[in-house]
Amino acid sequence: MCRLLGFAAPSPRSLAAALGSTQVAAFRAMARLHDDGWGAAWLEGGGADDDAVHTRRSPRSGYGDPALEQLTDGLQARAGLLHLRLASSGMPVQPENTHPFVGRVTGRGDVALAHNGAVKPAARLEELLAPASRAALAGSTDSERYAALVRERAAAAGGDLARGAAAAAAELAPLFPASSLNAVLLSARELVVVHVSAGARIPHEDFDASGIAEEELPVGHRTGYYQLWRRRSEDGAVVVSSSGLRVDGWEPLPADVVLRVDLRTLEEQRLPVPVTRGASAEAAPAAPRVLPGARHESQGSAARAMV
Repeated sequence: MCRLLGFAAPSPRSLAAALGSTQVAAFRAMARLHDDGWGAAWLEGGGADDDAVHTRRSPRSGYGDPALEQLTDGLQARAGLLHLRLASSGMPVQPENTHPFVGRVTGRGDVALAHNGAVKPAARLEELLAPASRAALAGSTDSERYAALVRERAAAAGGDLARGAAAAAAELAPLFPASSLNAVLLSARELVVVHVSAGARIPHEDFDASGIAEEELPVGHRTGYYQLWRRRSEDGAVVVSSSGLRVDGWEPLPADVVLRVDLRTLEEQRLPVPVTRGASAEAAPAAPRVLPGARHESQGSAARAMV
């Protein structure tokens, strides 16, 4: 269970400039609860398809980390993603388990993926991977295995990252009906956002164990933890965030959809994900919609296992 942020802009800028310094500070503050590491991926150039996907990952908490502050406030990028980790039970906090996970897709080059959710058991997910993908795994997380499956499905779709992500989500949702498959992906050509989490359970016990006062929890955590939000600026810049920010004027992304942002044109495309859910998913309460301005909760370091 983590926090996700992605953006794409017509020209390089800092995340603080793309989102606003107050909102960026609020996102960084969520590392008080999501304190099991942080990571980022970004593109620095002016739009060439061969631009490198740069990454930085730290297994340390981002709360009060000057390196995270420098990255969000000073780094100039035309697109990027940011991830704050709240480790799932049984998953160690160590560099190889820290998001985003990066691998190559023929026709797309390097692809970074950051995930918010828990797909358990991870061993069952790993069984879906080709031998080469399994051999390349470095850590123990379900998220790394999910990223590998997305890359495989994208390769099978001729390098189409958004269609590969939609295919992977459609495949996994009925097998893991209580899981969130929410993710942000970045390649040199596109920013892709997956919003498939209708059966996921909000981790209230983690919030309770964090020691953070109820009124200090981030906005929307109790009521819409897995909701994703989108905002488009007048110059075409697009920002997508998980809950925790003030979202007045933002649009909630609909369930079971993949959003693709073309980094050359900033044109957006939405691909429906044909999800078939079993009875257990239908019986599980869907994540409530987060209302703009509603408060939610946060957690911190507690006696919980790591993701």
